[in-house]
Amino acid sequence: MEDGEYHIEGLVGPDGVSAVELPNGETVTEGDTLPVETTNCERVVATEQTLSFGNVERDAPELAERSVNADIGITAYVGAPVTVGEEPYGTFCFYDRDSRNEGFSEWEVTFVELLSNWVSNQLEREELMERRRDRQLQSLLEQSSDRLSVLDDEWNYTFVSSAATEMTGHDTDDLLGTSELDYVHPDDRDTVEATLEDILDNPGETYTFEYRIETAEDDLRWVEARATNKLEDPTIEGIVINARDITDRKRREQQLQEEQAFTESIFEALPDVLYAFDEHGTFLRWNDRFSTVTGYDDEEIASMQPVEFIAAQDKADVAEAISTVFVNDEPVTVEADFVTKDGERIPYEFTGARMSDESGKTLGLVGIGRDISERKEQQRRFEAVFNNTYQFTGLMDPDGTLLEANKAAVEFGGLTRSDVIGTKLWNVYWFQVSDEAREVAREAVETAQSGDFYRKQVTVQGETGTEIIDFSVRPVVSEDGEVSLLIPEGRQITALKRRERHLGVLHRFLRHNLRNKMTVINGTASLLADELADSDLSKHVTQIEGAASELLELSETANELSRTVIEAETDLGPVDLSGSLDRVVSEYPEATIEVPDTDQMVVADWRLDNVFEQLIENALEHTEATAPTVEITVDATAEQVAVNVIDDGPGIPETELTGIVNNDQQTQLTHGSGFGLWLVRSVLDEYGGTLTYEQAPSGGSIFTVELPAVSDQ
Repeated sequence: MEDGEYHIEGLVGPDGVSAVELPNGETVTEGDTLPVETTNCERVVATEQTLSFGNVERDAPELAERSVNADIGITAYVGAPVTVGEEPYGTFCFYDRDSRNEGFSEWEVTFVELLSNWVSNQLEREELMERRRDRQLQSLLEQSSDRLSVLDDEWNYTFVSSAATEMTGHDTDDLLGTSELDYVHPDDRDTVEATLEDILDNPGETYTFEYRIETAEDDLRWVEARATNKLEDPTIEGIVINARDITDRKRREQQLQEEQAFTESIFEALPDVLYAFDEHGTFLRWNDRFSTVTGYDDEEIASMQPVEFIAAQDKADVAEAISTVFVNDEPVTVEADFVTKDGERIPYEFTGARMSDESGKTLGLVGIGRDISERKEQQRRFEAVFNNTYQFTGLMDPDGTLLEANKAAVEFGGLTRSDVIGTKLWNVYWFQVSDEAREVAREAVETAQSGDFYRKQVTVQGETGTEIIDFSVRPVVSEDGEVSLLIPEGRQITALKRRERHLGVLHRFLRHNLRNKMTVINGTASLLADELADSDLSKHVTQIEGAASELLELSETANELSRTVIEAETDLGPVDLSGSLDRVVSEYPEATIEVPDTDQMVVADWRLDNVFEQLIENALEHTEATAPTVEITVDATAEQVAVNVIDDGPGIPETELTGIVNNDQQTQLTHGSGFGLWLVRSVLDEYGGTLTYEQAPSGGSIFTVELPAVSDQ
């Protein structure tokens, strides 16, 4: 009984059929309803007690007029209440159109009550089971991250699980009655609507589709939906959609696609050939560069083995390298000639490594091949230069270990490359001639290690004897400022040193004898001058005295040239330019010499004073002015310092400057008459400086000395 109506859930008629024909011809069957007030059962439910009568008119006249009795003709009835959870549910009853004389027995009433109790228990059990199923379903829906929803035929929500709140950001109550399409991204709305139309047209079929939704926070989420049309199912009456959030998967797919696109772009943009093949030598992948270089098309490459692209003499090395990758799981690099379809051989460097999946299973070998033709050509050129010079040259690690030595150095000692490569410089045969030689080699390495250039003359051991060499070690600095290599060099100067000794002996002999003889000539000329003072011959004596004095002065200049240039052993370093000029100018107190204030430091040594002394003395000696004036100016850049010595004399003939301010060869007609400017030029050459000359606008001379400036670093 529900809402004032009596619902017939079960009916068995006299003939065992589930229908009863009424006197008026109508039929009552299971599922029909009657107004509850027209039935006897209403009394049972109202009193919650069993009702029985054998004759309605006799036993229950107040019920005789009820239509179920009057119209159907029920005269006998017994019914007991059915309750579920202590709540009235209905009745379990028997009726008859024939009356009974004595009514229903106590046993019959008890039987009906037992049956009603059994029905009550069964209904209550079913209700408990249904409630449990509901709770289980509700728990599953609450725990599930998937959104379960039901739409009507206009795609409005009639049911939404709690997971929808987390997925969409909207409360479930707010979603009910709204359209599924309201939350779909505009770009996907037409596709989703078309899919829903197909679902409507195909009841029972399941559709799977993906689309984006817009959340309450205006975020975009990807969902995968499985939808089935259950509109004809009376327990559902809707389109059931199970949707799950696949945003993370979509992002991973997008990232993977981007990574694959990036990899593909690198794969194809590489100037090198790129390839992959399995353990059987079957090519799995290669880039366009592979096809371009070899001249084979993709179909031909796919049918070939890796070693088929390699020159015959290199096949064994390449095969061994491939085996090393697969057997030892070691990356390898091997040089070999790449052979094209046209038979051209190109020097290549191949690098390969094992390719595996996430489980570590070997998939094959992936490698890169690089054209090293240019590098090989550069190497040949380097070796040609390196090994075809008379100068000893090598390469060392910063710790002094020899990496390379050229042919001249190896042959000088009667050695082979294996005798010297990998050996510390001071332990090599060349420097075993003395402790001093070994110490020089060690000192050279230590100096160059710190980034400084080292140079010194040293006696070394050769195959046929000892030799003096001009020995140096220079550092090679990498881009990050670290010393990465050292370059040792040596030039044989034994013959030069021998000539220098001979020249020194000759110079001392000539200077000593020339000075002695000219002193005698000068003294004798002085005696003659006294004797011939009143004679016409006195002027000749004066010429003799002048020539003797000039030769004596020339001898002293030659001595200074020898001391400064030939015999000097000195190291270049920072020199205070102002200090040098002040020292020289102080030697000429009677002359007017203008010196500027300067704080410039130049690369020179103690001989710089001699350079300025010669130039200033040259300016003062050749002027005709009674009060000679010399002006000194200084111009400087970051790399060079220029010192200008300006006088007001008559200038210098061009022949006096031949070979001094230029590289012209001196001849019998074009040569200088003194050693002073030669001294200046020689010292400046050692400094890495220059000497230039020009006529001053006023008619005098301007000598410009350019010197290397000391770096701030």
